[in-house]
Amino acid sequence: MEADIKARLLASMNAGRLLVVCGAGLSMAAPSNLPSAKTVAERCFDKYQVESDPHCNVNLRGNLEALAEHFAGLNTLKSVFIEHLVPWNDFVRPANAGHAAVADFLITRAAAASISGNYDTLIERQAWDYGADFRGALDGDEAIVDAVRRGPLLKFHGCATRDRPATVWAPSQLQDPVIAARIEKSKIWMAAHLRQKDLLVVGFWSDWEYLNAVIGSALTDVDPLSVTVIDPSPVDALEEKAPDLWTIAHADNVTFTHVRASGADALDELRQAFSQSYVRQVLAAGRAIFEEKTGAACDPAWLDAAAFDSETLYDWRRDAEGVPRTRPATLRQPTNPEALGFFHLTLRRVGAVPQPGGYELNGQTIRVVNGAGAVLSSLRSKFIEPPSTWAPNIVVAVGATDLGVPANVIRSGKANDLVRPDAGGNWLDLSGAMAELGI
Repeated sequence: MEADIKARLLASMNAGRLLVVCGAGLSMAAPSNLPSAKTVAERCFDKYQVESDPHCNVNLRGNLEALAEHFAGLNTLKSVFIEHLVPWNDFVRPANAGHAAVADFLITRAAAASISGNYDTLIERQAWDYGADFRGALDGDEAIVDAVRRGPLLKFHGCATRDRPATVWAPSQLQDPVIAARIEKSKIWMAAHLRQKDLLVVGFWSDWEYLNAVIGSALTDVDPLSVTVIDPSPVDALEEKAPDLWTIAHADNVTFTHVRASGADALDELRQAFSQSYVRQVLAAGRAIFEEKTGAACDPAWLDAAAFDSETLYDWRRDAEGVPRTRPATLRQPTNPEALGFFHLTLRRVGAVPQPGGYELNGQTIRVVNGAGAVLSSLRSKFIEPPSTWAPNIVVAVGATDLGVPANVIRSGKANDLVRPDAGGNWLDLSGAMAELGI
């Protein structure tokens, strides 16, 4: 992704104006590798032909919409097609980097919302893995409730695990009162809450053409400021497969950009840039107090965020928020990071080298967490985390107060002990760390 495109999307995220639209192509990337609409249709057809109807019209094989309508005409769309033939097990796969990015953006409100045309729960699954209480919304009313805590994930076509019989597969289903009401509520919510946003459309120009049309018509009243499409397909294929979305993207006064790349890869790249921006803000916030305290000018190189991968940078953000690896990062921008930034710069000044979990200095590994307003012993007791290959010698809780008392009267254990676990490393407050490290 070009630097200017990333900068524009980051600006939209920081302004709270980014809307992510996800399609089937997102979940087809490794390691998720979910089947395409054509593959789903072929598997459903083959199963039905072998089990029930050897003479079923072979022209239906590979055409998901036509096959679904065939069963709708037999009045068995729900009972046979959805509940028996659809290979739901194929939708249960590991999340990919794109799902992780969307989950992160929604939890932190870096994205105002996401609209998904996918039945799978891979975005939700990744959010759960981060420790977040997260669900997909099935209509606008649920999106309103979810918006209180985070950016909503509106699953416009339904969900594999929530009211599966009401998932949308065929045009005739739009006459179903339950589905029609759900879609109408979603349209009303979108028109009221998602107008004048910047659309980031990922993996939507797939072979699931009918679903493209449904969500394209729903986005008509959103009136976006810009549309950025991430899809490896050529431009003419985009217009052919999703004409409604194409029309929205090329309306007057809409800035259109097409990035020919994997949606999962591009989202991961954007997430990396978002996390690096977060770390840069922490470092920059400490610059004034660093220069005041040390009397030395801050080397511009110390203000750069390391080019770690997205998951590593995500852990840096967790530490900057003061939350353990069992809880999600929730902030779009750091809060009161001056003292934290000061200590990071102090470490860099004396030659500490950034590592995936913190720093290495004179043979010691150092993790830096935000302890603002916390008692050191209590904060440490919250950092009982899964085993990690990177175990710090010292954990510095910047802003925490060391009262010299244990968090509880029970004898502590040790890190990675399944019987009585303990937070690893020697936990110190800022003054204790400065003295311990001699800086």
